[in-house]
Amino acid sequence: MPHSPTKLAQHWQANRVIYITLMGMMATGFPFTILTVALKPIAEEFSVTEALATWTVSAPMLISAVCFPLMGKVGDTYGHRRVFLIGISLSTVFAGCCFFAWDIWSLIVFRVLSMLFAGATTPSGMAILFHQYDGDERGRAVGWWAMGGPGSAALGLIAGGPMVDIWGWRSVFMFQILCGAVAWIIALTSLPETHKRPAAFDHIGNLILIIALLCLLFAISSVSDQDIAALTKWGVALFGVIGLLVFLKYEGYAADPIVPAGLLTTRNFANPSMASFMLQAAYLGALVVTPITLIDIFGYSISVAAGLMLLRTASLTIATPFGGRLATALSERIAATIGISLQAIGIAIMAAGVYWLRIELLLVGLVIQGVGHGLAFPPLTAIIATAVEPGLFGTASGLNRLISQIGSSLGLSLFGALLAIPPESLNLPMIFLIGSGLTLIGLIPAGLIKRPNG
Repeated sequence: MPHSPTKLAQHWQANRVIYITLMGMMATGFPFTILTVALKPIAEEFSVTEALATWTVSAPMLISAVCFPLMGKVGDTYGHRRVFLIGISLSTVFAGCCFFAWDIWSLIVFRVLSMLFAGATTPSGMAILFHQYDGDERGRAVGWWAMGGPGSAALGLIAGGPMVDIWGWRSVFMFQILCGAVAWIIALTSLPETHKRPAAFDHIGNLILIIALLCLLFAISSVSDQDIAALTKWGVALFGVIGLLVFLKYEGYAADPIVPAGLLTTRNFANPSMASFMLQAAYLGALVVTPITLIDIFGYSISVAAGLMLLRTASLTIATPFGGRLATALSERIAATIGISLQAIGIAIMAAGVYWLRIELLLVGLVIQGVGHGLAFPPLTAIIATAVEPGLFGTASGLNRLISQIGSSLGLSLFGALLAIPPESLNLPMIFLIGSGLTLIGLIPAGLIKRPNG
């Protein structure tokens, strides 16, 4: 029996914050997935290698991730609704600029700017949910909100695959302009504001972190590039590591650090964040390898490959709300452990499918990987709210997303570099097995998560 208009209105009122933050994430994030499928035509149009084209995905993700804590702190200071709206609007503007990119570097720059502001929707959206919901309701809300990631991926694959085949990869950004405008109007009229608190910003620390991580990203992505001298690769990697150490040292003396004192040693922040790092690195690594496998090994078109990848996205989307329920019924630690284990199993099955050239095995692995990721993400996200006071929800959620997105960026670069290694030295099944192994490492920090009252 259909809901009456009154019940529908009450349902919207009770859940509008979840739906609006969900729409904001989807409207600004969906180009990411389809660009991983469209790396080959982008590389061909600009006459560059696919490894360099990967930077249109990994560099924007890394820069936006580094700014997550800053965006979260800006939201804590000026109100998360305001930051959320600004993020959607400017992300949409720079998406329009991507349509007119004239070379690979202009595309990378515009993508970085678009993703930078799109990243504002993540810590602000999470903080608004933390302020609106408590206890078990918070886990449920985060479970539904977490569908924004797979939801945007699904939107990119459903609409983006055919668009790339018919009109080319630039058409994706015109579609983003339309989605961004609709999401901004709805958020403007319905999203509540949060409490504000005064704060200063650690711009120097943020700059040090950006430089250090870009150096590490370059070093990882250039591992298999024979045109870059080994001394350069190791020198840049060393510079990145030193930069991270300088950043951590500087944060100890900064008046208002990006990383609040003691947060990284707080059990229910550090452990879920590190588990998310490994989970995301393996997931995004498999994400960039899978379409190349479907197109180059199994011979499918971009549209068909995008459609098949929807199996993972759909299973992730369906499983995500159950991740919050599973955490409520069991515990965040058990729910995260189950999800991480399933993702590792799924990627291993994908390796078997590639090894035996059995598409059905590959697709089963896609589904299991999606289910595992969907079950693990909500408990790993919701538990961090127990590690900080409400006034730091935005900062903590931003830092948590920073850590997981660094994992995503480094995973993309690492697996992009592994793909460039000659098959006789490292074949595709082994690359998938590396992803499964990385996922299993995440079980260690996940097992150290404790109950909020434990």
